[in-house]
Amino acid sequence: MDVEALVKAIAIEVLKQVNGDSETTRVLIIGEKTCPKCQAVQKRLGKGHTFLYPDEDPGPGETLRRIVPYLSIRHMADMASGKADGPLMETAFRAMLAGQTVEVVEFEYKRHADTAPEGLMRLFEGQEAALAGYGLVAMDVTKRDSVRIRKPLVTEADVAEAGGRGAKELRLPADAQVTPLAVESAKDLGITLSRG
Repeated sequence: MDVEALVKAIAIEVLKQVNGDSETTRVLIIGEKTCPKCQAVQKRLGKGHTFLYPDEDPGPGETLRRIVPYLSIRHMADMASGKADGPLMETAFRAMLAGQTVEVVEFEYKRHADTAPEGLMRLFEGQEAALAGYGLVAMDVTKRDSVRIRKPLVTEADVAEAGGRGAKELRLPADAQVTPLAVESAKDLGITLSRG
C-alpha cells in the first residue's frame, strides 16, 4: 500500500469538501445551446450537473448522461431505419455505437396521442421500440394520473410501468387483451383499467 498516495487522495477529498467543491454529473445535451428545449432540460435537471454541448470541447472526465431534448417524427423515422440526418443525430448514433444510452425527453409523435389514428400511433411506437433496442430510450420526466397504452396485449409489465409513472388510470384500446396478471397487478397498485 502506498501511504503517500493514500494521504494525498484524502487531502484532496478534504479540500473539496472544505471548499464546497463536489463532483457533478456531466450531461451531454445533444442540441444547440440556444435552443429553448435544451435550456429547459438544464433547468429541469438543475444543480449538481455540468452541461456540455456537441460543439464544445468536453475536456477530461466521463460524460455520464446523454440527452436529446426533442426527437421529431422525421428524425425518429430516420434513426429507426439506421440513418442519421445531421451532426446532432450523428452524435447520438456515435454514443449508441459505443454502447452508451441516449435519453429522449420528448418524442414529437406523443403530442398527437389523443387524435392520431391507432395504426399510425402503433407505427410510431414500433419505431420508438426499435430505437430503445439501439440504446435510445425515453427519459421519464413526468408523473401522470392517466396513461394511455396502445398495445393489443397488455401485460403485468405494462401495468407496472404505468404505476412507476404514478398513474391511477391506464387507458387501453377497446379491443386490447389483458392478461390475468395485469388485472391482478392493477388491483394491487390501485390502477383503474379503462377502455376506449
